[in-house]
Amino acid sequence: MPALLANPVVLTVLPPLLAGLILGILAWASGSNRLVVVLAWGAGVLFVYWLLEGVPPLPPIAAKQKLGYLIGFGALAGIASSLMPGARNRAALASAVLAAVAVVWLGWSKITNSGNTGIVVLAALLAVLLAAGIVGWLSSDNADSDESQSEQPFLAPGILLTTAIAGSIVAASGLFLGMGQILGALSAMLGGALAVSYMALLVRGQGLALLPPGAIQAVGNALLCVVVLTALLGPSPSLLALIVLSTGPLLAVLLRSRIAALLPGAKFLRPILAGAIIAIPAITASLIAVLTGTSPFA
Repeated sequence: MPALLANPVVLTVLPPLLAGLILGILAWASGSNRLVVVLAWGAGVLFVYWLLEGVPPLPPIAAKQKLGYLIGFGALAGIASSLMPGARNRAALASAVLAAVAVVWLGWSKITNSGNTGIVVLAALLAVLLAAGIVGWLSSDNADSDESQSEQPFLAPGILLTTAIAGSIVAASGLFLGMGQILGALSAMLGGALAVSYMALLVRGQGLALLPPGAIQAVGNALLCVVVLTALLGPSPSLLALIVLSTGPLLAVLLRSRIAALLPGAKFLRPILAGAIIAIPAITASLIAVLTGTSPFA
């Protein structure tokens, strides 16, 4: 087993997938207790970082070490918002603050070098797009309780899953394998939890509330910080692909009320087809990255 886990592909996929299955089972067993689920997802995103990068030193020096603290802050913000009733506005503000801090702290060396203005502006744009998507999902959480639309509980985790997969492809094709691993691990964890939720749909006719607002914040903030770091310090990521994938969460929020009209009546098909629709920006970004990237796909 130690030799198997030494393989970077196995390490990226297997432990996070198992963690995602556990997260899904925990949500099912707890009746999707909001605090339990948010605490579990906060621990999950930290587990993904620690698994691949280890515990960062204090104070952090390298950007990847700073990333660990930003992910931790995002997880704590999600947990705090779940402990404070009516704190959704504060949660949205925390996501906006984290986006700004991520750009400035991770990109400080670029900011202080006037020749890198363009890449800093791009990173800020990506942060704004992703933060807007996260805030949009925080404000639209109540729609997930609509049992007449079986796809609703799958939409938030689904858009984060597809964005993470696309981000992993963009990072890897741009030679930033470390960020590709983290995003791949996040997608594996989300995929495991979604598999349990889909099983719940088949068994009881309703998917699980996998990502209450605090969990959306924890996972979404981690995704945002990794994408920003990919843009700032990646050797050669496709900038167009990063922009396209970053529009996905916000577009899904804007279209979520219209998606239902495009889906068939069968409950077991609706989440799958809804996922295909909201994945269009991620699929487009992946294709751009594969066709224009340096390695390992081109």
